[in-house]
Amino acid sequence: MRHHLKLAISRAHIQRIVQHHFGRHSKIARISSIRGGLFNTAYKIQFLNGRAIVLRIAPPPDKLLLACETGLLEREIHFQNLVHDHAFPAPKLLCADLSKSIIDRNYIISEFADGRNAFYQLKRLTTREQDSLYAELGACAKRIHSLENPQRWFGAPPPLKHHRTWSDFIRWHALSLCNDLRGHPYLSLPPHISVPSILDAMTGVLDEITKPKLIHADLWLRNILIDRRDGHCRITAILDWDRSLWGDPWFEWILHGLDLPPAFWRAYESHPPRTRGHRQRRSLYKALGCLQAALEDSIHFHLKKQSRQMLAYAVTNFDDLLKTL
Repeated sequence: MRHHLKLAISRAHIQRIVQHHFGRHSKIARISSIRGGLFNTAYKIQFLNGRAIVLRIAPPPDKLLLACETGLLEREIHFQNLVHDHAFPAPKLLCADLSKSIIDRNYIISEFADGRNAFYQLKRLTTREQDSLYAELGACAKRIHSLENPQRWFGAPPPLKHHRTWSDFIRWHALSLCNDLRGHPYLSLPPHISVPSILDAMTGVLDEITKPKLIHADLWLRNILIDRRDGHCRITAILDWDRSLWGDPWFEWILHGLDLPPAFWRAYESHPPRTRGHRQRRSLYKALGCLQAALEDSIHFHLKKQSRQMLAYAVTNFDDLLKTL
């Protein structure tokens, strides 16, 4: 994976950050780069006293982002505090700096979470252990999706705009993707797919969603840490809350984009509704997810073949949706 959004900083800059937040006499034993993730440059910092923290630094301001990727670090701060208050397995946020007074980029510092990446460990687990892992993930997803925004707005926190209804958020999200697509050198939707017209036809269906529930928005195994404790593999941390938002839990792309095993669904205790409205929303969510992935593959990774393939998936889902409208 090629990370075009990441830019390393010097050890001197890291020491300056650490001393600012943890005192001038903080002694660093080791600094290690953390691989993985798309947006942030990340380091594990170990102190001489044994404590470990994670420093995550936002991309430089001149890096090209999609409109829906605005303010990802601010989202991380908002939702990481929230999930910690609700005792989810997530790293505790220690401090954040959006002032650019220490370095010229935003950053956050969290406690280091023990565990290994579940995506890479899955094949090493027995079938029974895999079922147990997916069951625990299903239970976590159920808890996440049960949380409702007490302030009643949809979408993500500032610098993005709050939305009064779910259809308002989806309209903003979809049209921002279309705007990011405009003028692209090789990606475009065919003329028969008019996203504004589709949104107009679906306003009522989208506004059947009246409660803004918490959506992690990237809840796959690459963002899950696991560890073996007392002979059992358990989830130790759910990472990367920077894409989170308030809305329809079925917007969570893993619920329609992955072939999740029965163990997940038994623990999640909810299956896709069989209503026409849900099928239409699901087709729209899948189409928008594929469109966003096409743009990310092109802009962030420069993967022309993959981005065209994802756009083709988006068109297929839009076509399926048009047949029902």
